[in-house]
Amino acid sequence: MNWEHQNIWRDILKKIIICEGDSWTSGDMINPDIETTYVNHSDNDSYRLPKVWPHKLGKMLGINTLNFSEAGSSNDSVVRRLVPNIFNLLKKYNANEMFVIIGWSSPERKDFFTESNWETLYPAHNHRQGVESVNKLWDIYVKHFWNEEEYISRYIHTNLYIHYFLKSHNIEHMFFDAFYETSEFGINHDLEIRNIIDDKEYLKVTNEFTKTNSFKNFLLRQNEQDLFNDDDPHPSEKGHQLWAEELSKDLQWIK
Repeated sequence: MNWEHQNIWRDILKKIIICEGDSWTSGDMINPDIETTYVNHSDNDSYRLPKVWPHKLGKMLGINTLNFSEAGSSNDSVVRRLVPNIFNLLKKYNANEMFVIIGWSSPERKDFFTESNWETLYPAHNHRQGVESVNKLWDIYVKHFWNEEEYISRYIHTNLYIHYFLKSHNIEHMFFDAFYETSEFGINHDLEIRNIIDDKEYLKVTNEFTKTNSFKNFLLRQNEQDLFNDDDPHPSEKGHQLWAEELSKDLQWIK
C-alpha cells in the first residue's frame, strides 16, 4: 500500500475514522448477561464495540471511530450502508477530516431484495434460511448464477465504485479483505485475491489503497495462541488487538 501520493493531506488533522465491514469488523461477541442472539443489537454495543479493532485503533491514534459494520454482511450491504452514512457525515465534517476503513467481506456473498427485506445469501457454506421463498431463491441462484466470473467481477466493481466515490469527495480511505470463503480463493487463505485477477484498474487501486494481507491471513501467520474464538472462526479480542496494531502502523501520520 502506497501513501506517497497523498502527502498533501498529512498536515490536516483527522477528526473521525469511519469503519465498515462484516463480523470481522463489527465483532461477533454477545454479552451472556443479555437476552439476545443478535450481535448488532443495541443492548450489546457496550459489550461488543470495545473488543473490536475499530475501537482499539481509535484509542491508539487518539481519534473517534464510528463502526457501522454488521455481522453477516455481504459487500453489497457494506455499500448500501456506507454511501448514505458518508453523505450524512459530510453535513458535520469536512471531507479532509474523515478517514474510511473498509474490511471487505467474502466476495461470494450476495444480497437480494425479497418481499420487504434484503436477504444475504451465503453460497460457499450452504447456509439456508428459514423462509421458504428465500430457500427457493438460494436454490436458483446457486444452481444457475453463482460462479467465479460473477462474484469476482462484482467484487472488483464494488472496490472500484467505493474507491472512486470516496475519491470524488476527497475522503481518504484504506481497504482490506477480512477473509475468503470459497475454494476458488484458497480455503487456506494463502492465495491472495489479487493474484488471480487481471484487471489493471483494480490492481492499480489495490496497490495504493488495499493492504496486501487479509485479516485472517495476518492472524494465521502470527506465532501466537488464542487469536481466534474457541467456538467459531472469528477473531478473539486478542486477534482484534493485533490487527489494530497492524493498521496503526499504516496510519501513524494520521495523528
